[in-house]
Amino acid sequence: MLSIAQVSGLIAAAVMVVQYALPAALVIILIKFVGTENTAATWSTVNRTISNTIWPLILRADSVGAVHRSFATVVLTWTMTFAALLLVVTSVVAPLGLYEEVIPGSPQPVLFQYARDPSPWSAVTMPRPNLKFSRHCEVGLAINCPGQYQGVYMNETRPGVFSSVETDENSTINTTVPANYTAMFTSATGPDNTLSGLFDIQYRRWLIDFQNIIDKGEPHVEGDARRIESLIPQDDILLREGLVIDMRDNGGIGFRNHTVPAGLTHGGTWSEDLTWLQAVTECVDTNLTIEARSEASKDSFISNETYFVVDRGAFQGLDISSLQAPPWSDNQTLDLFGRAHKAAQMYNFLLGTSLNLSLPLDPATERVPIIAMEDVNITSFDLSPDLFPSFDKDEVRICKLDGLEGFPNTSIPIVPLPDDFVPSFPDGKRRLFASNFTAITQICRGYYTVNSLDLRANNITNPAVECGLVLGPWTRLESDVPEHIFTAVKKKQRNIHVCATGIRSSIKTVHFRFNGTGEQLSNLQVERISDKAYPNDAAKPLWAVEHSFDRRMRFDALWGLVNDSYETYEGFYTTRSEHLWLPAGPYIGANAFSLAGVGLGSVPAPSVPYIKIMKAYEIDLDSAYSGDISYPMIERFRRLSQSQSSAGHIPSLIIHDELAAALVGSKSAIRSEPITFPAMMTTNDPPQAFANSEVAVYKRVIRYDLRYAIPAFATLALFLLVMLWAASILLFSWSTLPTLKHIYNQTSAGRLATSLLLPGRTDPQQSSTEWAEGDGKLVIGFGRVRGEGNYFCRLQGHDGLLDEKGRESPRLEGHQ
Repeated sequence: MLSIAQVSGLIAAAVMVVQYALPAALVIILIKFVGTENTAATWSTVNRTISNTIWPLILRADSVGAVHRSFATVVLTWTMTFAALLLVVTSVVAPLGLYEEVIPGSPQPVLFQYARDPSPWSAVTMPRPNLKFSRHCEVGLAINCPGQYQGVYMNETRPGVFSSVETDENSTINTTVPANYTAMFTSATGPDNTLSGLFDIQYRRWLIDFQNIIDKGEPHVEGDARRIESLIPQDDILLREGLVIDMRDNGGIGFRNHTVPAGLTHGGTWSEDLTWLQAVTECVDTNLTIEARSEASKDSFISNETYFVVDRGAFQGLDISSLQAPPWSDNQTLDLFGRAHKAAQMYNFLLGTSLNLSLPLDPATERVPIIAMEDVNITSFDLSPDLFPSFDKDEVRICKLDGLEGFPNTSIPIVPLPDDFVPSFPDGKRRLFASNFTAITQICRGYYTVNSLDLRANNITNPAVECGLVLGPWTRLESDVPEHIFTAVKKKQRNIHVCATGIRSSIKTVHFRFNGTGEQLSNLQVERISDKAYPNDAAKPLWAVEHSFDRRMRFDALWGLVNDSYETYEGFYTTRSEHLWLPAGPYIGANAFSLAGVGLGSVPAPSVPYIKIMKAYEIDLDSAYSGDISYPMIERFRRLSQSQSSAGHIPSLIIHDELAAALVGSKSAIRSEPITFPAMMTTNDPPQAFANSEVAVYKRVIRYDLRYAIPAFATLALFLLVMLWAASILLFSWSTLPTLKHIYNQTSAGRLATSLLLPGRTDPQQSSTEWAEGDGKLVIGFGRVRGEGNYFCRLQGHDGLLDEKGRESPRLEGHQ
């Protein structure tokens, strides 16, 4: 398709063709009708007309020759010809450099309006109910949350059996978030910014429940969940109802109820600061590989499968001290790689013990020979399906830290406590000992004790961490044999990584671009996502996390952004930082699938993130993330599982996918009213309003590519040179113009002919008007000499030639 500039060039070329062709064609017509006999004045006009066309050049007439001409005349006349050609090139080429561009202008306030997501995500997202936020603590015991005691307590009627007791008729379990907590967690996320707070992060789906003892039987909202689609294969930044979802390797989700500019012709760009959740995973390669060998047999319909453990240096330098570690005290400087590295050491030692290896190895032993599982007295029926999946299953496995057998008794120590074990290190820190795989997970999570309940308190210093194994899909070992060629023996392998995952909240600056062709979400794109920049430490956000004082955690701690007035608020710990590692909850060791959306109230931020962390490490054969149902997903997982630096993206991507399906952002850029007590789930944003961010509105401008101006610059240079030269001549020689007029008149065809045929008859200085009234009326005939007696130029009269005074006289042949 031609651009405007190219069309302009073609038009200019067509104009140039017409400019030269039309006069040339008219000359042909003129010659047809002018004949051979006309007045002298007519011949002067004919001569000028022909000279102004391209015919002298085409016909190689006398006026374009170079022989016996003065040097100055030749140079200057050919300069005129060159200039004419250069002007033709310039007129055609110069327009080609023009092009239009849409660029952002100066930022300005712009009206925004809500943009609905046209995808199924909008249909799955339920409308916000006109009910208050509810919060449950200690589900099962059903006691009040901190700050909300209202006369209900639990009584143990018999060992292990509790029932609720109401102290009076007004007693109830009040699920309302207190007014002071509401004010606290909306103090930094009001309508004056685009950040989402505790009440702006909501469940995508919900259900209503009611019980007599809760809120006096009034309906209250509980979270619900369902799958929508897997976004993992897309590897891009996506906009879905209520979220900005970055499904790239280091992605996350940002909370935004989508609005777009209204009434922009060409669109615009702007940026918004969004509250961001990001799962971060660090993995360590155990230097152990699972290999599988499948051999087809003619004697059976079933292939023979053998599994091996291949050592790549996993057991070097390991001894009993590898199972010992102090409790982690990294707090908000979470050292996920350090936790994964220590867990990998412990895992390798226990796995080596399960393989009947004597650790530590002999220093001269670099690697243990390949070990077949049948040599360890573990049959294929007893093998762990996580470590040794079916040979034909193309899937990823993310699981707890388990051993070689499928159903080990994790409470039984694999390695007994040494006789010389000392329960503390020299610096006074407690010495933990991992005697089985469950203990490794607990130590990696940050437990203070192992093989018992988590006795830690709700605290900002106890971030949620989950640890486990990541095993990528099988990769073929016969790289030199194409997959479509049949071989009786096939070999595959998969690496074992030990990983630790945490989830952090931060503020990201998201740069948007809107194309302006309509107020639809499909016209909105994310150009880039960057960490918010802070000029100094004092400008960093203040995060608050609820704590349980010295009691062990029995509720999901509230967390979020607060303003500076809450820095020392009772019942909360705060930190000023670019990000917050989200705190652990009381269900960190529970089955994640049994907790999803059950009994956790309608404030999802305190519980959903760490539940999704746990769920990521329970990817089994029936999981939607095993990869068996999505080839693009399994191929991405296969690529990521090749190294420890990229393997961590696998559980992180799954967590982001799960969080996106469960959560939605309810705050838009046009919120006008703050959240007040009691905090309600519904939103009352106006249909249109000015957003908090100013938009650089796109405008259409004309640009020019200077490369196409080179002929124009050459023409301009020649023009300026000639003009300066001519001006200087005119300035210092006033007689130039009269001389020019005299030369032009005397060399015109008619005057030159009359002067030659009637020499001395008129004054050579005669004006054009006088000459036209005198000799200009004489009729002159021009004819080409074809033979003897033919004339070339002669004066024509009615009866003969004219005398010197213009009177008719007899024909004189000598005047021809």
